[in-house]
Amino acid sequence: MKLKLVLSLISMFFINGFLFSQYEITIDAYVLDSNTKQPIPYVNVGFVNEGIGTVSDQNGRIFLQYDEEKIGAKSILQLSSLGYKTIQLSSQELFKVFEKNNTISMEPSVYALEAATVTAEKRNKKIIGNTYKPNGPMGYWKDAKALGAEIGTRIRISHKNTKLHQLKFHVLENSSDSLLVRLNVYGSKRKIPRKNILTSNIYHTISRKQGIETIDLSDYNILVDDDIMVSLELVKVFGKEIEFSIAASEEGRSYLRYVSQDEWDINRDTGIAFNMDISYPVEKTKLRKREMPSNIVLYWDTSFSAEKNDPTATIQLLQDYIKKIKNATITLVPFSDDIHDPQKFTIQKGKTNGLFTSLEGMIYNGASNFESLFKEETTPDQYIVVSDGHATFGKPNPIYDVPVFYINHTPNANDNLLQEAAIQSEGYYINLTKVSSDQAIACLLNQIEDNSIYQMDLTPEYVKGLVTSEGKPVQGCKVTVKGTLNQTFTDANGSFSINAYNDDVLAFDFFEMIPQEITLDNTKDIRIDLESNLTILDEVVVDTEVENYSEREVVDPYGNKTNKKRLGYAQYTLEEDEIFTNAIFLSDIIRGRFPGVQVTGEGDKARYRMRTSTSIQFETFPLFIVDGLPYTDPPTFLFPSQIKSISTMSGIQAAPRYGLLASGGAIIITTKLKAPDAREEKPVDNLLVKGNEYTTTSFLLDVNHNRPAYLDELWNSQNYTEAKKVYYNLRKERALSIPFYSYSAAYFTKWDPSFSDQILSSIAEIGFDNPQALLVLAFKLEAKENYDQAELLYKRILELAPNAAQSHLDLARIYVTNKKYKEAFEIYKKILKNEESEADFTEIRTQAISEIRRLLSLHRSELSYNDVPTELLSVKGVPVRLVFEWNDPQSEFELQFVSPKKKFSKWKHIFRENKEELTARVHTGVLSKEFIMDNSMPGEWLINIQSFGDTSDLNPVFLKYTVYTNYGLENETKKVQCVRLYNQKDRVTLDKIVL
Repeated sequence: MKLKLVLSLISMFFINGFLFSQYEITIDAYVLDSNTKQPIPYVNVGFVNEGIGTVSDQNGRIFLQYDEEKIGAKSILQLSSLGYKTIQLSSQELFKVFEKNNTISMEPSVYALEAATVTAEKRNKKIIGNTYKPNGPMGYWKDAKALGAEIGTRIRISHKNTKLHQLKFHVLENSSDSLLVRLNVYGSKRKIPRKNILTSNIYHTISRKQGIETIDLSDYNILVDDDIMVSLELVKVFGKEIEFSIAASEEGRSYLRYVSQDEWDINRDTGIAFNMDISYPVEKTKLRKREMPSNIVLYWDTSFSAEKNDPTATIQLLQDYIKKIKNATITLVPFSDDIHDPQKFTIQKGKTNGLFTSLEGMIYNGASNFESLFKEETTPDQYIVVSDGHATFGKPNPIYDVPVFYINHTPNANDNLLQEAAIQSEGYYINLTKVSSDQAIACLLNQIEDNSIYQMDLTPEYVKGLVTSEGKPVQGCKVTVKGTLNQTFTDANGSFSINAYNDDVLAFDFFEMIPQEITLDNTKDIRIDLESNLTILDEVVVDTEVENYSEREVVDPYGNKTNKKRLGYAQYTLEEDEIFTNAIFLSDIIRGRFPGVQVTGEGDKARYRMRTSTSIQFETFPLFIVDGLPYTDPPTFLFPSQIKSISTMSGIQAAPRYGLLASGGAIIITTKLKAPDAREEKPVDNLLVKGNEYTTTSFLLDVNHNRPAYLDELWNSQNYTEAKKVYYNLRKERALSIPFYSYSAAYFTKWDPSFSDQILSSIAEIGFDNPQALLVLAFKLEAKENYDQAELLYKRILELAPNAAQSHLDLARIYVTNKKYKEAFEIYKKILKNEESEADFTEIRTQAISEIRRLLSLHRSELSYNDVPTELLSVKGVPVRLVFEWNDPQSEFELQFVSPKKKFSKWKHIFRENKEELTARVHTGVLSKEFIMDNSMPGEWLINIQSFGDTSDLNPVFLKYTVYTNYGLENETKKVQCVRLYNQKDRVTLDKIVL
């Protein structure tokens, strides 16, 4: 036999008088049975916990290479195989073993096998393990050199003398010809893999490319009494490559070993989707007692929604339980949005001083955040969580090293969430509305399997209805149960459904419509016809228009003055006094003003198309005629303030005059400009004013402006203790008021920022099913830079309003903020393609493009962007980007942009003046608008805002205002502000921006 230990000099170099050398050591040897001298196949070989290891092949050959510098003097090479005694060698002993030849002998182990008695006992059959869900997590092997790597999961065993019959798992991918794996079963005491309990190797060949794979274990007579860890170990790859993955689970715990003899990598959030067919004796077995705890952490849910729950039953249970455990330490931890002032109590002889007094005196406030639990520096013996399970900020995380018992005493709890969390944490869900105190004590003291089935809450019998106006359906009408935050909106057919009961008052509200209210009786199908509150005014305007319209003098396309009724063909003209003064772009003037003219997109990117008899197979666009000169592209160089009149001509009328380029119609524009070359000027800025002089002065934004009078008592408090008392008294009458929490949170910032955050989080408790309310909280959390909780809210809003385009855009934005670029990019691409069946992204596409450009500019290396248009890859930073977002689709307000030269322009979100755009936004669920500013007009700009219309006292309009400077560039900055828009009935200055 050849020399088995080979030292290869890889490199040698000399620096500053020191000689450095790097050696690669190769072990090439054979493992033999010491008695039979036959090779032992598939022996685990490797340096313990060093990440260097392999498996001998079917001929017992070991081939292992490693870097000498990575192995220290204390490193241990270990060889192990079922049926043989384990060998451990230090690095020095390793060289001595191979001095004579390249073999190493392993001594067989002698097992003292218990006599097996075959009986005809009756056995129950069951399938245990972790649940497989499509498109869930996975476990995988990607490296054919990682022989000895293992993928395993822990499986709970609830009955003694449990026999393992079959292991099943789901192969997701297998690119190799086939794989040889070894099944290992480890004891799992204290949740950590221990000794392999098998007495012989179980090999299995996987050739399946996809689907369910089964390993039959019936002939091995594997009997277990306690929890086990089952793993698959890679021992041989048939083929040149390996891309192998199996389904994992969102429950349980997984164990990964990357090479042979390596340490276990434990994943506490994901299990492998192994299923075991088992059987166990039918005879009733004794209950398996839990170890008596000496250190207990008791979490008590003090969120606002838990205040109405009577804790008497839970307190009685805890008193009975303490008498059983007799001596222990209990740490009481109240929690809502965060952990609050833990208290430690000593239990002696089943008695405690002060614990139950503290429980009975709990004060409830804020939302519930389960993600703040289980973070003690010292792990207790047991956790108890008392809660109704209504999680607003994060669901319970599973704990595997310590049993967690969830206790609930209210009939309206989230039973399924609490039960699942308890099972995953190997505790028990104690529902005191279903079990007695004695039964609950038994569950706390013994390992009892939870077989209770909790049905999901049945969908309530919703009140349904239809909202119309003049017989036509009204989409986007707000329907509210008066005095509550329970609301919905009508769909495209005018239909709605809402959870309401007899004697509830339903309120119906829509732009420019007279609000209506009805009191519910036994009728479950409601019909509402809304009337316009502008009916009389509309009639006067229409009469005047009809009287004067045809006599009006206009300029025809040939430059001749005439009146409209002498034109002899359909021409539609807007004169100077009919052009919106608040228009920023040409598209703002034309959109919805001319029959047969369609405008898609926004701003300078808008596209125009006129109804024509040309074949629909070819897209045709109108020709623009500006002061007699033709332009094939829209004249974006014009400001609306420069336009005197706009007319349209159909293609049939325009082609004879302007040629074939006008076969798609013509848009004729007459300007106020005198010099023809003035038309070639490009706009100074997208926010450029239109000649309007800014002569008034606006007050700076005041956060306390129009503060409700009932808050005066709070503001006049002399100290923190008094202020808290006033707050809780006021809350009794204002429990559902979003402004109450908003103002109160702002007030308490000076006393206690954490208590301020707690107050603010109450909005999530009272408005968990109301997107409009959750947006307020999300806005404020972003302004406070609490982006993780804001993300949870935006996810919830998307669940509630999947049809709203804004829900998708908001989630993408917060993903970017939280550095989840891939998740954000997938949403942006969906918006770009506009292929979502539930939502129409047309109205937010422009905003999404701005954000995609920024994402690709700053984080391109982290994304796969082959499926996006190449023009989006160009870096386009801008000096200032403004984004306004509001929470109520029916809010009405006006933005005013004042230039350094004291001229202003406006953007109005007012239904009467911008009906088409607001209707489109309501229908598609868009609640935001962006503006871009460049350096063409340097100096200080004012951003003013004014609110119009009446809004809800409980859930009024808030606005989030985001300013990006150097947008899309490395030196970008971002500022977020949340404004109580409903308070700004007078124009106020929101911000000052210097360009």
